[in-house]
Amino acid sequence: MIPHPQLFAGALMLSVAALVAWTFWMVPRWARPGIYFGVTVPLPFQDSAEARHILRSYRRLAMSHFAIALALIGAGVFSGYWGFVFLGAIWFVAGPLAAFLGAHKRAVRYAIEGTTIREAVLEKRVVNLPGGRLTQAGPFAILIATAVDLQLRWNEIPARFPVHWGIDGHPNGWSTRTPIGVYVPIVMGISILAGIAATAYGIRHLARSVHATAAGPLAYDFGHRIGMFLLIVEYFLAMTFSLVALLPLTGSPGVMSLLVIALLMVPILLMLIPWLNKGRAHIENHPAASAGVAIGDGTPDQCWKLGMFYFNPDDAALFVERRFGVGYTLNFGHSSAWICVALVLLIPIAILVLVSHQR
Repeated sequence: MIPHPQLFAGALMLSVAALVAWTFWMVPRWARPGIYFGVTVPLPFQDSAEARHILRSYRRLAMSHFAIALALIGAGVFSGYWGFVFLGAIWFVAGPLAAFLGAHKRAVRYAIEGTTIREAVLEKRVVNLPGGRLTQAGPFAILIATAVDLQLRWNEIPARFPVHWGIDGHPNGWSTRTPIGVYVPIVMGISILAGIAATAYGIRHLARSVHATAAGPLAYDFGHRIGMFLLIVEYFLAMTFSLVALLPLTGSPGVMSLLVIALLMVPILLMLIPWLNKGRAHIENHPAASAGVAIGDGTPDQCWKLGMFYFNPDDAALFVERRFGVGYTLNFGHSSAWICVALVLLIPIAILVLVSHQR
């Protein structure tokens, strides 16, 4: 048991808040050269006094919103009025996003059309998923092996067992030895892994390819790096869901064990994000760079709503690089994008309904 669970919870919340604050602080720099707060701008602009002023204003406002959010959460925790906590949690994300939208609006006045220079890549593009089929099947194999182990040890599972523990270490959630009660973590894990794997496949085959470099497309393939990152996420989630599924046999893993795992994830993320961003095209030898014009990402600014959401029915690509953050986003002008959104929403809801009905 933890002697002072409130202090532990507070320290954990502050750690999460610090990580999110750092993310919003750095996110303007996580963009392809020639993109500034979701706007296509001339390359020299990003080092100009105007750009630095926009960046400073954004960061001041974003950090002010974080301070307000933490104050609301703290007031709710100490007063026992959880409405403040709920409001603070919303403010925690909505406030910095509002700051980004304000910076985006100020950057629009410096927008220009992206370069019309196009490159013909003679080297064959590698679109296979990282690691090959055997490596890609690994996360699914972990969960299937866990399901087999649970079936072989079925009689060792208690008729009723805890599946959730409070911050004080006491169990506050229970399940029963039924197929649904035991195998739900496996089903959820496989569903999530299938969604991530499908996303990785889509990025490799259905994403807009941007090559604005003479350094070679394969050396700086952003999509390939994102695929590797998603594979790492798949293995982590597979092990997590496997451990959750084995809780009926192993009992609580302990709050301190979870804290150690959470703390280890922070430096890993801090190292992975810059590595991912290096996968964006280098521009030193691009013809447009010497001319001082914009390179951008090959998508028109007018198709980016609020600098974050891409809607272009004339673009055949289902995935495009994010202009806000690292990774890819859907082209919401593509009909398949809405099918993807529906599946992301409906599958977890269906599993939760099934679990609630069983209980």
